[in-house]
Amino acid sequence: MPIKIFLLDKGLMKKSEIVTSPFAYASPWILATAIGMLIAIVYFFAANNLQREKRIMTDSLFNKGQAIIRFVGAGTRASMMMMGAPDTRQFQHLIEQAAGESSIIYIAVTDRTGKIVAHSTPGLVGTDLDHSLFADSELAPVGKYQIISDRKTNQKVFEIVAPFKPFMRGRGFFRRHMQERQQAGKTDCLVGENAPGPSVGQSFPDNVSWLPGDNLSIIVGLDMTEQDKIIQQDRYQMLYMSIAMLLVAMGGWIALLTAQSYRSSQKTLMNMRAFTDLLISRLPVGIIATNAEGHIQTFNSSAAKFTGKTPSQTIGHLQTAVLPEIQQFIPLGEQEREVIDREIIMPPDSPTPSHLNVTSLPITDGQDNTLGRVMLMYDITEIKKLEAQVRRHDRLVALGKMAAGVAHEVRNPLSSIKGFAILLGSRFPVESEEGEAARLLISEVERLNRSITELLTYARPLPLAISEVEIEPFIEASLKLIQSDARELGVVVYQEIALPRRQVRLDKDRLNQVLLNLYLNSMQAMDHGGELKVSVHEGDRPGTVEISVRDTGCGIAANILERVMDPYFTTKPEGTGLGLAMVYKIIDEHGGTIRIASQEGEGTTVTIILPG
Repeated sequence: MPIKIFLLDKGLMKKSEIVTSPFAYASPWILATAIGMLIAIVYFFAANNLQREKRIMTDSLFNKGQAIIRFVGAGTRASMMMMGAPDTRQFQHLIEQAAGESSIIYIAVTDRTGKIVAHSTPGLVGTDLDHSLFADSELAPVGKYQIISDRKTNQKVFEIVAPFKPFMRGRGFFRRHMQERQQAGKTDCLVGENAPGPSVGQSFPDNVSWLPGDNLSIIVGLDMTEQDKIIQQDRYQMLYMSIAMLLVAMGGWIALLTAQSYRSSQKTLMNMRAFTDLLISRLPVGIIATNAEGHIQTFNSSAAKFTGKTPSQTIGHLQTAVLPEIQQFIPLGEQEREVIDREIIMPPDSPTPSHLNVTSLPITDGQDNTLGRVMLMYDITEIKKLEAQVRRHDRLVALGKMAAGVAHEVRNPLSSIKGFAILLGSRFPVESEEGEAARLLISEVERLNRSITELLTYARPLPLAISEVEIEPFIEASLKLIQSDARELGVVVYQEIALPRRQVRLDKDRLNQVLLNLYLNSMQAMDHGGELKVSVHEGDRPGTVEISVRDTGCGIAANILERVMDPYFTTKPEGTGLGLAMVYKIIDEHGGTIRIASQEGEGTTVTIILPG
């Protein structure tokens, strides 16, 4: 089936391109807090600016109202100083003129009870004010303001209320002024409407309630429509500005989150790539991946071991150019999606080639487009060896059963033949031809009987007698058996014991038979002298013991190395072919394994691996 792979851009994985700014990995909660603080700051400044605009407009209206009040006060003073006494009509006319500006809604003067004594709307004179005023005791000389809503028009009115004292010193100042005018002969002022003015020493009538010295209040109502429009515009501007700032802040936040996500993705991709590179490089499976054009993109260390090529020799090159032996795994045309699974030997020219199972599959993307192929190489050399061992074991078992039956059937006739040969030989002289033939017949019967004994021993071995054996004296004793033969052949024998423990569990007699067989084979391979070395050390697997017998003889040819332990296979003219077969069987009965490594012309090393 096709393999779907996401291809990563190597350029994105360069460590130098990764920005390591501390803000790149800021927590979203920190960013959210920053946005909240920014919103609060924007709101604070917007509200502060709005309040400042309101305050400026309020101060402007209040100053305008004070200016109107001062104008009315100044006009009143001028009128009274010219007329000599308050004139209601002149005062009313002055207020109406002052209220002629479009932004002034009304001007009114009230007494302490709230009764209107003068108003820009003449019809309201003498009526009571339709809303509450500040108490006189609360009014400062400059006055106060309040914002009310007109009941008729529902219009907002900025109302300034101040004490009305044009002369600022009360009625006593006015009386002294009047007395000065009377003394000067100006006594033609009117009080009220056409009322005769008081003479020197006289008092003003009690019905005159709006004299400048009385507790009067002046009220100026200003139109707030324009100010409301300005404030509304300011509100909209502040709102738009706030929204713009929030959008910018959110955009910045999103940009930061995007940058964080991007850098986090880069880091994740970098980690994933490092992990996959490490995983692919350490896999015992050879991996060769190519693109759609057939150029090699991935070539791990196992593939280099199997093919004998290095990654620098293959990556980026056309696969058929650098690895012609894999041409058979590259289908073309309509068969490009075919899955191929075969066994090959690579490299073919190596002295120790690997038996490989190669699977070639197409690589496709999410849209099912073919991007190339990937070849997976599995080393099945050990599996093949195990299969060969199993087949050899099965042959040995079958041969042993057959040998046992044949030996049983042949031994009895051989005994009879030997008896008749002895009897026949006794009837002829020793030097005669017949006696010589009888002796030769007896010798051949004995040789056949020894072969049958070996065959029976191989077919039906005795049970193992496992015991704790001190390894060093055991090796020394086994080497003493071949000392004379070694001296005669000029073979130097020495041992090397590098085992921390002194004792090993084994069958002493049977293993001695194994070692003696290996010693004799080694010396037979060194006709003109050499070295025979026996070493004992800890095995690669914990708890195991390795016994190695190495010679410097003629070695074993590679084409027969796998057959030397088969029964009845021998290269010696007088050999039976059961020696190494017996060695293999005894070691197998111990639960161990045996390895033979040999180079023709350099020597042979036989390694026995026994469980602890």
